[in-house]
Amino acid sequence: MQHPFKILILTAGYGNGHIQVSETLKQSFYRQGIDNVKIIDLFQEAHPGLNRISRYLYSRSSAFSNYGFNYYGWSYDRTKNMDRRGAWARGFKFLGMRRLVRIIEEEQPQAVLSTFPFGGVSDQLSKMEADIPLFTVVTDFSLHNRWLLTDADQYYVATEELKRDMVDRGVQPGKITVSGIPVRELFYESRAKPSARAASRSILVIAGAHGALPDIKPLVRSLLTIPGVYVDVICGKNDRLRRELQRRYAHEPRIRLFGYVESLHEAMRQAACVVTKAGGITLSELILIGTPILIFKPFPGQERENARYLESKQAALVSASVKEIVAQVQELFDSAALRQTLSTRHEAFAEGRAADTIVRDVLRTIASRKMSSSPSTSHYTGAL
Repeated sequence: MQHPFKILILTAGYGNGHIQVSETLKQSFYRQGIDNVKIIDLFQEAHPGLNRISRYLYSRSSAFSNYGFNYYGWSYDRTKNMDRRGAWARGFKFLGMRRLVRIIEEEQPQAVLSTFPFGGVSDQLSKMEADIPLFTVVTDFSLHNRWLLTDADQYYVATEELKRDMVDRGVQPGKITVSGIPVRELFYESRAKPSARAASRSILVIAGAHGALPDIKPLVRSLLTIPGVYVDVICGKNDRLRRELQRRYAHEPRIRLFGYVESLHEAMRQAACVVTKAGGITLSELILIGTPILIFKPFPGQERENARYLESKQAALVSASVKEIVAQVQELFDSAALRQTLSTRHEAFAEGRAADTIVRDVLRTIASRKMSSSPSTSHYTGAL
């Protein structure tokens, strides 16, 4: 049964994670009979020139940090606990908001979801006198105050610790749902299949959407020194890295190289372990699949915070050097107990399908508001 509801999902294209979560939510809405779901990259819509520059700087931040210019980590740490009424907050609340007003006027949604920490969404909805519920989906295992610059009707977070952190910063407990981070349905289907992981000697190395895993060439070279292992490298969109590795290992049968991989869930399921960055979505996928996680040189910012959290829960191994991660891989292959610990989903992580939990909650809220409002009253009553 199709419903007449219209859903707007706001996101941003910094990495693939925020957009991927948005698409996962969209598919869940479809399964619930809601086919009018629009995903909008708000920064791209509002400030295309600035967005192009900032996305380039984001994609190159890891490379620049190798030369001591760690601008992303500096800005993250500087604003993590910022005063929500200060100058930084006012700047974040301004970006994209004029365009948002036009989008709301044009689309007339029954609900707005945000998978990126936009600053002023709730303020704009209030100014427009728009009776539209707002839902924020936090896509990391740590909290940054940018997520709190918008006063959402409901927040969805990965862990109980994250909920407590938000409560400590003034958010009402009833407005926070520990849902987990939305993961694509393919990963739930893959989890249910039998795995050959116990006998596997394959190490899966995920370079990242833009091939941003640091020191990947010396990493691959050192992993291949471990007797009897095979190394699969997913280079993502980094064609240059793939060509370089192809030339270097043209006659090495123990390495396989891939670009963008549609069946990433299957590659994760069959690997003995996965070496990766510490993005919230990738980590959630691996936790769900149950593959041991090795986080290599987590980048300052939310990735470093994600890595620290998973390490504290014995859900991942974290390394700061090639030598250290090679030792961890060797220990992993030698210790069945360690493999079991890392393969078991920790009780700290939410059970169930996060996307479906969120979507059902959104639809209940819409239905409740629809019933409580008079038939002649629109959910949108004014504009700036």
